[in-house]
Amino acid sequence: MHTTPLSPLQIKSHRFTNFRVKCVAGGNAAGLPALRPTVWFEPPPSEQGDWRLVLALEIASEEPEKPWLYEGEIEIQGVFAIAQGFPEEKKNQLALVNGFSLLYSSAREMFINLTARSAYGIVSLPTLSFVALVNDLLEAEAKKSAPVENDPDAQKV
Repeated sequence: MHTTPLSPLQIKSHRFTNFRVKCVAGGNAAGLPALRPTVWFEPPPSEQGDWRLVLALEIASEEPEKPWLYEGEIEIQGVFAIAQGFPEEKKNQLALVNGFSLLYSSAREMFINLTARSAYGIVSLPTLSFVALVNDLLEAEAKKSAPVENDPDAQKV
């Protein structure tokens, strides 16, 4: 019997810390949603630790003169583990891109459940890619931790 292998990234827990959705007066399905994700993460303190991720999502109308059906805010947190033996140089990408994708999938599912009982009916949020967002985040983190040359206020160790 052949079993499907598990992903090296496993979600240990996730929970919503904010979920607000409002029907927009005069909203129209022809309007376009504007999705503005914000991400935060905390890598494990040791090789064996868990990753903590937070995804916040603002939902609005792309064009205010053509309002979309719903607006709102969603925040979801998750704790993830990476399998032992997974290549160290690939852990950030796996944890962040796949982790935020899993959290977003949960947010999409909750949005579907809530809008199914709302005035405008069921709506599924579009699929997002977290690759560019994570790459930008990792670059910003690298710049913050890089020493600044020729800075007289920089502390030398």
